[in-house]
Amino acid sequence: MKNRMKNIFIAASCFAAVTCFSACDDWTEVENVTINTPGVEELNPEQYAKYLQNLIEYKNSDHKVVYAWFDNSEKAPFSRGQHISDAPDSLDVISMMYPADLADFELADMQAARGKGTKVVYIISFDKIQKEYTDKVKDGVESGTFDAYLSAEPTKQMGYADAFDGIIAGYKGTSPVYMSAEQKAEAKKYQDAFFGVISTWKSSNADKLLTFQGYPENLIEQTLLADCKHIILATDNATDDAQLAVAARLAMIASGVSTDRFVVAVSTTSLDASDKATGFYGSNRALSEAAYWTTEQSDDYTRAGLAIYNVQNDYYNATNTYQYVREAINIMNPAPKK
Repeated sequence: MKNRMKNIFIAASCFAAVTCFSACDDWTEVENVTINTPGVEELNPEQYAKYLQNLIEYKNSDHKVVYAWFDNSEKAPFSRGQHISDAPDSLDVISMMYPADLADFELADMQAARGKGTKVVYIISFDKIQKEYTDKVKDGVESGTFDAYLSAEPTKQMGYADAFDGIIAGYKGTSPVYMSAEQKAEAKKYQDAFFGVISTWKSSNADKLLTFQGYPENLIEQTLLADCKHIILATDNATDDAQLAVAARLAMIASGVSTDRFVVAVSTTSLDASDKATGFYGSNRALSEAAYWTTEQSDDYTRAGLAIYNVQNDYYNATNTYQYVREAINIMNPAPKK
């Protein structure tokens, strides 16, 4: 894997240089003309083919996995930062935040990402569905029961799955520890309805990716986790890396949880320079600190990788696009030293 990583980083540096020079040409062009600048795949197709081979072999190897949440709300992009095709090639999975009504450029970007071995998915979140129902009732636009809404909405959202390589099942819920018997029965009924739709989909799509995101310890007699490639712990609001281990310990309470696939969530920093909380552990970047955390050993669970929220924010760096995401990936999966 180390040799593949070395080849990947060398080739990626070459690609970045070509992109930079091409961008400079665009900046200095004063006439309104279309310039067809050849990419590295055209300039050196053999090198690019070897790069893709190494990249895909790396992603199929034993390494720290990286998920990324991408805000694809802009359907008329005006920046390369709004294209998933410009995200780091080493990302294993990209989760599109808005899976409905994909634009043509998004479908093309998704295909380009797949060519690099990256899976493109989206999340179906129980908690978001529940909040949307509550808000609609409050606004007077929904008069049906939550049972009926929960029956229809996951099925509707599952309809987007054909265009994707898999889904993430999101569930935070409430801890059942202090629930009454009646409350626990109601919570389980809702879980059964939600995960039932997802389990049915998975049984018919064995080749597609299924990942869980949330609090496994809040599940009541659910078997879905066994079918999940990874379990993403809801740690994006953690304020230090010690809380990552606490989240892993709590997740281990869940019945039937597989402890060899824990992924911790972390956010990039905000585009608002005055926001000194989002994406930080104290004064340090949470992304780097969480990446180092994954490299440490645990006796009874596996630190399998990172899930990065708001990944597109890291595109906008003066010195290098996606600078801190790339650094985090290299911390977890370092290229060999010469």
